[in-house]
Amino acid sequence: MRIMRNILVVAALATLAACVSPQEQAARTAAERHADEIECKKIGFTEGTEAFADCMLRLKEIRAQEENTRALRRARTPSPWWGPYPGYPYRYYPPYYW
Repeated sequence: MRIMRNILVVAALATLAACVSPQEQAARTAAERHADEIECKKIGFTEGTEAFADCMLRLKEIRAQEENTRALRRARTPSPWWGPYPGYPYRYYPPYYW
């Protein structure tokens, strides 16, 4: 029983550690926007112009495309711990030639 309780505690802590509060998410979004503003200013666009807004939009699109690419790679990459069935690519029993 003690082992089960410890496993549940670890699972609950891992679940809570993965959560992000709305404040943290807003802070991350604000930091990304600030970095984009600095990048567009560094390129030479002046804030408040249509070209600056286009630069900001393009950087946002690039970030979204990179996130999409990362998600596709994660989906295509097989897990190192299991395959289509347990024991993949090996059988449960040794081959006959052993």
